Order: sequence, then structure tokens, then C-alpha cells
Amino acid sequence: MRNRLFVGFATAGLILVSGVGTATQASAATPTGSSGAAVPTAVGKTANAAVQPAIVSGCSASYFCFWNNANYNDGPGKVSGNNLNWGYFQHITCPNGSWGGCASSLDNAGTSGMGVYVFSGADWGGYDACIADNATYSNLAGWNYGASGVNMNDTIWSNKWTWDC
Repeated sequence: MRNRLFVGFATAGLILVSGVGTATQASAATPTGSSGAAVPTAVGKTANAAVQPAIVSGCSASYFCFWNNANYNDGPGKVSGNNLNWGYFQHITCPNGSWGGCASSLDNAGTSGMGVYVFSGADWGGYDACIADNATYSNLAGWNYGASGVNMNDTIWSNKWTWDC
């Protein structure tokens, strides 16, 4: 079993913990990958950290997994490569019958150390965010595409693996 560290970044700042356990507020711009892709930002929250002890149930090592509902319910859909249009992947319980615009939970269980760009449009278009290796998001309703203000819930249409997270 592997441990997962999940760190959410808020657009307003980043909380740092000192060696004696007190927290101080530090100013930070919206974090981006080295290519400039936005990292998901929390909606109306300060930064937080939580430990995810293992790959989310139903997902497998080396895959990027996603679920129709929050808290890893109704799925998962799994991809291991780059995909231009999740609309080609059928999922009967999604409103449009496919995974396109349907993901509400994510788990990057890849084993290469790579992150995954997710895009709000097909063909790697629209807004994007980079999901770091071993990151999990139990409810995308609480996350935006970087500083765009556009919520990630039920808006992902394509993905691409990257070293830039």
C-alpha cells in the first residue's frame, strides 16, 4: 500500500506549518505547472492537507480514474493514455451517456510519476488543470480550474499525461 499526500492550494494564499506546529499565512499566486497549466484551486477554502492511504477502491495502479459522483461513487472510468474526447467512453448513468462532462471524483494512480492535465473541452481545449501523481479529489464541486473561477465538477472532456505538474 502506498501513502498519498493531497495538498489543495487556495487562490488567496497558502498555509505553511513551522517546525513547532504553529501555522502562518503566506502570500502566494495561483500555483501552475512549469508549462503554465493551472493547479486546481479550492473553492472558498484555505489550503488543506489530507492523507489518502491507498489507491481509491476500484481504481488500479497505472491508471487515471474518475467517478460520476462525489466520494468515488459510480465508476470508475479508467484511462492510461492521452484522450482527446471522453465523449467516446460510454457510461450509461452519466447525463449524456458518456464520461464527457461527467467526472465528479478523480484519482491519479499512475506509476510513472507523471501528472495528468484535464481539460474542460474536447481536443485538449478550454480550461485546464494539472492533477499531480498520486493526487485524489473526492468532490470536484469544491475545485476550480486554477484562478479561472470555472468549476471542475462535471466539466472534464479530455486528458493528457505530463511531467509539468
